[in-house]
Parts: sequence; C-alpha cells; structure tokens
Amino acid sequence: MTYRVLLQGDWETHRNYVAALQAAGTSVTTDPAEAGNCRGLLLPGGGDIHGTLDDGERSLIQSFLETGRPILGICRGMQALNVFFGGTLYRCIPGHQILQGDLLHPVRSSNLLAQLMGKTAVVNSNHHQAVERLGWELEAAQWAQDGVIEGLVHRRLPVWGTQWHPERQSFGLHQEDRADAAPIFTYFLAQMRESI
Repeated sequence: MTYRVLLQGDWETHRNYVAALQAAGTSVTTDPAEAGNCRGLLLPGGGDIHGTLDDGERSLIQSFLETGRPILGICRGMQALNVFFGGTLYRCIPGHQILQGDLLHPVRSSNLLAQLMGKTAVVNSNHHQAVERLGWELEAAQWAQDGVIEGLVHRRLPVWGTQWHPERQSFGLHQEDRADAAPIFTYFLAQMRESI
C-alpha cells in the first residue's frame, strides 16, 4: 500500500524532496486541502523564520499532531517544529553555509538519528538560522562539531527533524563523500504505516 505525504510548499521548488519521498515508496501532494488524506507531513527547507509561525503553518502542524500522524522537518522545517513547541532560534550563526552548494561536515548522533545514520556521519549544511533553546519535550539527537543542533526528536510524538538536507544525499543524489540519508525517508514511511 502506498501512503501519501503532504509536502508543505510547491512541487517545483521542492523537486528533490518529492524524488526522495517517491523513491522511499510514498506518493506526494503539495495541496493543503488534501491534508486529511495524508499519512505524514514533511516540512521542507526554505526561508527564514522571524519569531513565530503563521497561523496556516501552525494549524497544519497541529492537525497532524492531533491525529498522531508523523511529521518530519528538514532545515527550516526542523526550525519550525522547534518554534511550534515553544523553542527559540539563533538568528544567524557562522560556518554552516557557503555561497554555492552544500558545505559538508561531520555530525555526532544519538537516539533515533544514531540508529538511522550511525553515531557519526558526514552531512551537508546550508543554513544560517539554527535551534537555540529546544521546545517543549524536544531533545537534541544530532550535533555539529561546534555544538549546533543538527537533529531533534520529540520524546513522545512521531515528530523529528534534521537541520541538514537528507533529500540531497539519498537515493539518486547520494554521493560517496557523505552518508547515505535514505534511511531518513524509509523510517518516515515506516512511521506512516504504524500511524492511525
């Protein structure tokens, strides 16, 4: 059985996310009107968060939480989850972004992300905002060498995220100089099978 994921945003901008989700075995929609028919929500990267989330994004996250459906946040999406749960962000951190392409760096993992990616892995990085204070019942599960949180999980709910971009290092985009991030998407699919 194929499960549908709601990808927040537009199809064209988020082609790599769509490709990774489809390769993992899910179908994808970007239409919020179809949220009720989706088994998971992916909050992708893109743009800064200025203090709080808009009402539409807050309501979307809340609707998935209330029904126990999993949520995966990537880059800005992880930051949005942290803000949703009452956490704060650094407005600008150095050393995690280059002008073009992805910066590669090692991370140390625990918890779920250690199970999926190993205790250490090389990942990409392209962000200047980052988690400062963790939100309610969120815990860090991955860190860059400078201590910046690169992954988090919720203690009770099927909510988790990565600051880096697994869609750019999995399936057809996996490269030898970085970890294979396909387990991020296959686990997300497994969470969808277990939900509801």
